[in-house]
Amino acid sequence: MSKSLSPQKLNSCIVINSLVYFLIAYYFVIISFNLFSMILAKSIGFEVELFYYGFTHAGQEWTRVDTILVFFLGNAFTLVLAMIFERLYRKQRRYAKGIKMLFLWIYLIAIIWFLGNIIVGAFFNFGIGAAIRAYRIPFFLRLLFAMASVFALFYLGRNAQKHVTVSANLYFPKLLGRDTGSYFIHIIALPILLGLLVIVLLKLPNIARYQYMDLYILFTVVFFLAGLFFRYQSYGSLTFKTHGPDKYKIKKSNCNISYIPLVILILILAAVRIGLMNGVPI
Repeated sequence: MSKSLSPQKLNSCIVINSLVYFLIAYYFVIISFNLFSMILAKSIGFEVELFYYGFTHAGQEWTRVDTILVFFLGNAFTLVLAMIFERLYRKQRRYAKGIKMLFLWIYLIAIIWFLGNIIVGAFFNFGIGAAIRAYRIPFFLRLLFAMASVFALFYLGRNAQKHVTVSANLYFPKLLGRDTGSYFIHIIALPILLGLLVIVLLKLPNIARYQYMDLYILFTVVFFLAGLFFRYQSYGSLTFKTHGPDKYKIKKSNCNISYIPLVILILILAAVRIGLMNGVPI
């Protein structure tokens, strides 16, 4: 059995593991979304190519139906992903398995991407915003959609408190109420901050390819975080029980770096940045 770590090393280990799963989940969601949207665009006659910063389309003029098909249904795909992986996470969250953090991050990133698209789309002709403008929906209604999405992200953040708290059984036999805020910072907030930095760096030098709109969508995560930290003190201490056929339970606070997911992440980053540098058509 590995020895206990100091609180500082324990927190650093938690951040690293969560960051790895965050980035794997991000590229899973974004590449899946891009491929699905590209297939839709290809089916109606566009020439499409996938790059490390997104996908491009050419070959014909956009019609109203084309815009709805690609930019609304394409983004709606992430909502479906969120629903699937939230349910998968529910089945995993009580067990001491690292895969549950991947499922949690896929759910969070997918729902943030979908709702963030509505928020950004209310002001800019990008993503779902292009589909909204195709039907010339007035700004007042677009603003109402954006406000509803902000509220939804806040609510989902508040609702995710239980999801995130239960994930602490990966590292602690018991999560004290006074440590909940610190755990949220190390398992969610810091990995998001560091992950966004990696994503930005990986998009260089084409970071402005879409006028930063794709980054604006990611930045709407602040509304989710506001909900996550809203009255988190209301959660008391939580003692984790044994579950599953292996009856596995953390006996003391500890953390081991997830090396296999780390290697997988390095391969994914290399494949995205190098493999998609010159574009891949479908």
